[in-house]
Amino acid sequence: MFAILGRYCGGIEHELEDLVHDVLLRALLRWEQLRELDEDAQRAWAGRVAHNCFLDRCRRKGSESSRMDELLRLYELSEQQDGSWEPELWEFVNPEDLLQAVERLSSPKLRRTFELFLQGRSYAEIGKDTGEKPGTVGARLTRARRELRELLREPAERRRRERRR
Repeated sequence: MFAILGRYCGGIEHELEDLVHDVLLRALLRWEQLRELDEDAQRAWAGRVAHNCFLDRCRRKGSESSRMDELLRLYELSEQQDGSWEPELWEFVNPEDLLQAVERLSSPKLRRTFELFLQGRSYAEIGKDTGEKPGTVGARLTRARRELRELLREPAERRRRERRR
């Protein structure tokens, strides 16, 4: 596996070890299913998983890099400010506001979907619970977030105005 995956990592040893570790971990988690496959099918599975793990790592690195760039840009902006920096509107939303806003969502389906999401459930799990497809769950969450933004805007702006005084 090291020889095959070495090409993905361009000879960077710690990257290679991490990638092999990820593949072996996934294999262990699916051991009962994998051991019933013949050797060729196991190799194909491992190759596909290795490729996907490598792509995930590339995406994560790109994402981490862009987040770091954004943080550096924000830091530079804050250093350039002359004390006139103003907190974001969301910083004026408190938990009670959020709970009240969730209760005021336009439909019980939106409310239930959002509450399940807040419990940390995946789209698939929410879909099972509500009888909807994951795509419908995603659309409902988008709509719920849009409504919550509108419901929370006024109390947050009011608090920001009060803070300025």
